[in-house]
Amino acid sequence: MRMYARAIVIVGILTASMLAAAPQGAKIPSQAAAFLGTWTVTMTAPDEMKGDKVTVRIWDKNGSVAASIQTRQEGPVIEATGVLLDADMLIFTVSHQGKPPMRENGAPIWATFTLTLDGDSLKLAQTLERSETIKRGVGRRQ
Repeated sequence: MRMYARAIVIVGILTASMLAAAPQGAKIPSQAAAFLGTWTVTMTAPDEMKGDKVTVRIWDKNGSVAASIQTRQEGPVIEATGVLLDADMLIFTVSHQGKPPMRENGAPIWATFTLTLDGDSLKLAQTLERSETIKRGVGRRQ
């Protein structure tokens, strides 16, 4: 289990590093159009998050893909610091330099969000710095 958790952390760090080195936002290819919009995601795992709502917004920002997430209805909207389209996945990150950054116990953390489409549904997988848990959810376009 520890090796699996370490592998998740390593993949997250590598993804965040790759996205940090890439230009802000990827050029909008045709397959990104299906992701555009505002999505309400209901978390399905882990058990303590089941039923929590997350809002994900994907939009065209001057010809590039942009993304934001709001993890609680009263929480701040956090804009992605990196966006990457890889085949049928849209991946976005929030680095320590996010405006505002995501925080855990008051300290900035990085987060990686992987989105895939399943018909009219959006599947979300979220990894956070210093966490061994993959948080998952399924959403619908608003």
